[in-house]
Amino acid sequence: MLRFSRAASSDGVISLGLSGPDPSCRRLVVILVRPSRYDDEGYVVRHFRGVLPSNTLSCLNSLTEDAVRTGAIGDLEVHVEVLDEIVSRVDPARLGRRFRRPDTSVVVGLVGVQTNQFPRALDLARQFRAEGFAVMIGGFHVSGAIAMARGAMPPECQEAIDAGVTLVLGEVEDRWAGLLRDAAAGRLRPVYDFLAEKPDLRDKPLPRASRRTQRKFTMQAGGTIDAGRGCPFSCSFCTIINVQGRKMRCRSAAQVLAQIRANYPREAGGPGVRHYFFTDDNFSRNPEWEAIFDGLIELRETHGISVDFMMQVDVLAPRVPRFVEKAARAGCVQVFIGLETIRGDNLDAGGKRQNKAVDYREMIAAWHRQGVVCHAGYIIGFPNDTYARVMEDVRTLRDELLVDQASFFMLTPLPGSEDHRRACDTGVPMDPDYNNFDSFHATTPHPLMTADEWTRAYRDAWKAFYSFDPMRRTLLRQNPHTYWGVLKNQIWYRASMAEGGHPMMTGFFRLKHRKSRRPSFPLETRWAFTRRRVREIAYILREYARLYLEMQDLWLRTRIRRDDYAFLGDLRKLAARSKQDAKVNWARVHLAVADRAAAWRAAHPTWRVPDRMAERLEAVRQAVGNRAAAVGVSVGERGDAVRQSVRETSRRLGRRAVAYQAALADLRLLRLPPLHQHGWLVRAAGRLNLLSMRHLEAHHSVREYWERTWSAALRFRFWRLNPFAVSWNLARDARQAVVFLRAMMKETY
Repeated sequence: MLRFSRAASSDGVISLGLSGPDPSCRRLVVILVRPSRYDDEGYVVRHFRGVLPSNTLSCLNSLTEDAVRTGAIGDLEVHVEVLDEIVSRVDPARLGRRFRRPDTSVVVGLVGVQTNQFPRALDLARQFRAEGFAVMIGGFHVSGAIAMARGAMPPECQEAIDAGVTLVLGEVEDRWAGLLRDAAAGRLRPVYDFLAEKPDLRDKPLPRASRRTQRKFTMQAGGTIDAGRGCPFSCSFCTIINVQGRKMRCRSAAQVLAQIRANYPREAGGPGVRHYFFTDDNFSRNPEWEAIFDGLIELRETHGISVDFMMQVDVLAPRVPRFVEKAARAGCVQVFIGLETIRGDNLDAGGKRQNKAVDYREMIAAWHRQGVVCHAGYIIGFPNDTYARVMEDVRTLRDELLVDQASFFMLTPLPGSEDHRRACDTGVPMDPDYNNFDSFHATTPHPLMTADEWTRAYRDAWKAFYSFDPMRRTLLRQNPHTYWGVLKNQIWYRASMAEGGHPMMTGFFRLKHRKSRRPSFPLETRWAFTRRRVREIAYILREYARLYLEMQDLWLRTRIRRDDYAFLGDLRKLAARSKQDAKVNWARVHLAVADRAAAWRAAHPTWRVPDRMAERLEAVRQAVGNRAAAVGVSVGERGDAVRQSVRETSRRLGRRAVAYQAALADLRLLRLPPLHQHGWLVRAAGRLNLLSMRHLEAHHSVREYWERTWSAALRFRFWRLNPFAVSWNLARDARQAVVFLRAMMKETY
């Protein structure tokens, strides 16, 4: 039983200082806000463009639309405003001026609030309450913190209740309409506890993103679907099991497929979603996985509805029969796998007993054989970690396990996890500021590293994995279906590193507003703020320019020509066909020998091989089989070595061949008759490509020229700068940049 510091009224409803609705009230405004967090300087983290819309926002937007459509909240006129603070400025005063009307009730839902977002959510809640709006806060922090509080209300949650804010625990699929009715009537309770009431998702509306919000994200053709919730495992650092439960609950396959079909661009009025992220914490444990995959395969192969997706799975997923093969056929291009660590002692410390580090190599190879990218989650800061050990683990991930992408996190005792409860019980000191519980700040003491060493290990892990040579080797392993996805993710991750944020909690090009600062920080003057922002923008632009040139160089070194890849594919098909023909012929020989043996035995029914001769024949057969197996292993090893050598040689030769082929193709393009050229854009692109794409050699010559020029400028030897050479190389560099940008947008090679 939760303890509250406020007294309840006689009917069990606690007044929040809201007057009842005016009899003339005819309109309900629902403002759904996903709050951001503060940076280390106290400014709200906001970006020009995000990466992927919030699934929680999409879920509640869909639930609100469903409540209006079914009449569950009466005959009120309902207006829904969806704001994601990652990409939108949230100004409670402006919203108050916009929606405060005598005939209007307003309720603000601060949704999907994680621990690092709670301080910002509480500050926003106070501002919205000052405007007279009803405010609700939900998400993993309040649900997890109260669920694990053993009857006592956590101080930060009590502070929210004292401010007149309603806390919503658990999932609201069955309760959302009732919450809106209570808000419209001015009778919201301090706490709604739905943790014990896990909804059945089979008949619930699927997430539907706001089109206005989705336009502010780079993946405008991307969407999310939570096909299931819950996790059966017991990781000590995770809050899922204490909020969503250990029992897997899933939506029906028919419902998921209908949503995908409705969102496809070929369907009338569809929003054009072609890329999905299944937000299930473990899709391989979803009982409906095979029906969903079979439906996606049918949509792709029969109806021409070709969507691709990313999903989260555990390390045991390849052991599920047909799971990996069907996932690849259904359109899976990437899997996120919570490896967390490659050390057995760390796995035991984190309670992740289902992971066996010895199985990692085989598991990743199983996904790679199907052409699926492996994205690993890795936690730094387990009790036995040291700086040297972390760097060794990163090299193992990168060079031995051949993980394509990795996301690193600092071990953080999140409220709602067993780690947090244990830390509270044992008196482990923790950072009192929940804003730092973002997985890239040290929030507890480490037994073997100082806070600076821990932070340095975290940052150097990112740098080591996403340096130029490892990214180049990763891209050389990709196929045409995964190449651009991996390259764009590398750009995204490197941009996040440049801006000092975590790739899963950030976007592109940081925005700041002077007055959007944490109340505990002083408000800067206009001059001081402007001076700071000019320096920051200059730094970001410089880093983005450097990143663009680096990624352009990376693309030139690794780009795949579809014709060449198709040729290699034909060779593989020919080899497979030859192998199959050999198997068929060998089977025919076996069948013929068996037929002759059967005919001979029928003709000589009384003849019997002596026992001693039969034993000798069996011994000879076993010896020959063992020798053949040994020879096969030896030949296989030598064949692997030869194939690897040939592969490396072909790569070196192939890059030069690709450059020559492209140059010839460009020349042919320019010499086509005018009637065969498809407009000025194609002609301009052809000329740009011809002039700039002397490929890697030309790019290196431009880079070398700028290095020499910069060196001369630093020594103030301006008389050595040839204006014509500077202009010519500027033009060459610009042409190369335009070609790379066009290739990245069109996903051409």
